[in-house]
Amino acid sequence: MLDLSYLTGRKPAGAAEAPAAVGAAAAEAGLDDAYARYVAETRAQQADAVPMSEAEFERYSLGSNWLSGLRDAARKVVQTCRLVIGIHDYEYYLDHMRSRHPEATPFTREEFYRYCLEARYPSAERSGSRCPC
Repeated sequence: MLDLSYLTGRKPAGAAEAPAAVGAAAAEAGLDDAYARYVAETRAQQADAVPMSEAEFERYSLGSNWLSGLRDAARKVVQTCRLVIGIHDYEYYLDHMRSRHPEATPFTREEFYRYCLEARYPSAERSGSRCPC
């Protein structure tokens, strides 16, 4: 069975320690810690093994940023869909209030949505005798 435990940074039970010389050589080469551990453990398990490149390791490792990039893209898609149908983004509002108006108290989520709804569809008291259509 293929052992991918080096990708998570955890050692399997009964794994031998990697030689210090290999770890030092990887650190001198300017590699990050996870890749250095991967190289050291790969060479400790099989001396003639050729480890994958650092770029491939980053792409296939569990610690890469592809998942956070996917989350950001999904968050932006949800935000766009909400704006298209007229629901304003509360998190964006909070960021705006923190950066531009730090002394002001922001609305709660319910107050914010009520304010947006009132701005889009004014009530009879606010708009006078105008029809909201």
